[in-house]
Amino acid sequence: MQNSNNEHCTLSITELAEIVPVITSHEIFSSTGIKLVNKGIRLDASFSQRLARHNILPPLEQCLIVENGVNNYEIVSSARQMLDSDPALARMAGKLRDLPILFETLQALTLTDPIVFLLALARELRPRLFTHSLTVALISLYLGVRLALPRHKLIELASAGLFHDLGELRIDASLLIPDARPTPSEREQIYTHPATSQRMLLNSSIYSLEIVNAVMRHHEYIDGSGYPFGLRGNEMGQAAQILSIAEMAGTKLEQESLDAVPRLEVALKFNMHKFDVALLGFLSVLYEREPPSNPDKPSAAEEQSALGTTQPGVPHIHNQINNIGLALVFWKRLLGDTEIRLRSPSAYIQQRLNSLSQASRETGINPSDKHSVTAGIEHDEKSLLELDQINQETLREIMETVFEVQRRWPAYKSDLTAVGKVVTGWMEHMQGLLLEERERNL
Repeated sequence: MQNSNNEHCTLSITELAEIVPVITSHEIFSSTGIKLVNKGIRLDASFSQRLARHNILPPLEQCLIVENGVNNYEIVSSARQMLDSDPALARMAGKLRDLPILFETLQALTLTDPIVFLLALARELRPRLFTHSLTVALISLYLGVRLALPRHKLIELASAGLFHDLGELRIDASLLIPDARPTPSEREQIYTHPATSQRMLLNSSIYSLEIVNAVMRHHEYIDGSGYPFGLRGNEMGQAAQILSIAEMAGTKLEQESLDAVPRLEVALKFNMHKFDVALLGFLSVLYEREPPSNPDKPSAAEEQSALGTTQPGVPHIHNQINNIGLALVFWKRLLGDTEIRLRSPSAYIQQRLNSLSQASRETGINPSDKHSVTAGIEHDEKSLLELDQINQETLREIMETVFEVQRRWPAYKSDLTAVGKVVTGWMEHMQGLLLEERERNL
């Protein structure tokens, strides 16, 4: 897996070298001591196979410099453009009494040569990753300002937001598109990106422990359902808690901009158990809807139709609710009076399903009575669209529960105790119901 990741990164680097000059700042050696490239050489595509065949120490980005790399001025300029062009981010910025503090903080970020190189690689070859990273940095900064954090804490938040996903540069880009359906081994590559981002920062040796830890924990949640460690509450640290919710908000905003579906409001309200309540309150500005100044402006449902996306109908909604109900009911049926063990797959599944059941009730979804959920709104496109988003979020959470059991307890099938058989039975049923064959843990 590591060789595969190195190959993707190396091919990206040599592709970058065809766009802008990339020069070796040090001699490049393999991990076995073989010199591969001299210092001062300009790379091009002819170096790709030579470099991809070897593990390189130190990492390749530590040995390269790029012409026209990303600098603080470009980061500030890009941030200004985003705040001007994105309505949600503009509303967020409008809540701040001292807007210049965002730009002053971004201007103060420390960018080492390897980080400059990685940001340039993202800007040129993974523009969505670059934009996402800056979005998360801005949302993190906004939350820090609302919490009245001191300047050095704001710099740490902005740094962590900008750097948190650099590890994705070592992953095949096709696995990261919104509609990707990765296999278990491919998901394992995705799960490693926080650790890879952390190592990239550690290699620079100048970033604070708060920045490094926040980057490592940006997919953790206060209820313990995140990865890689399943940390809870204060175990995460304040910076990681802020970065985690900023990551969720940034991702949903980007998806919303692509398909005109209100994903952010649903996701944040549905996942309240994952985040600090105060932070959730600050982010409501991102999904507040103002009455359209133009009464002829199409609704979200009409925009979705214009994009060629099928409107969710009642049968589709009922099928989603059936699947949600099966996940909850089948677990209860299998479990019966079987005793759950602490810190086990069964305890994790129970906790996650309890949270999902409560969230479903709070959003008006009754998995045992699908007809009551859609009664009276059969022809209301906006309401059906919102129901579709709630159901999608619920089913995504169920799939994430399956994936997390696979990751945390890869040998769960070998547990032949009564509760172990319950876990295996539920996992097999959910994989068969919700996943394509290539996605399952076969």
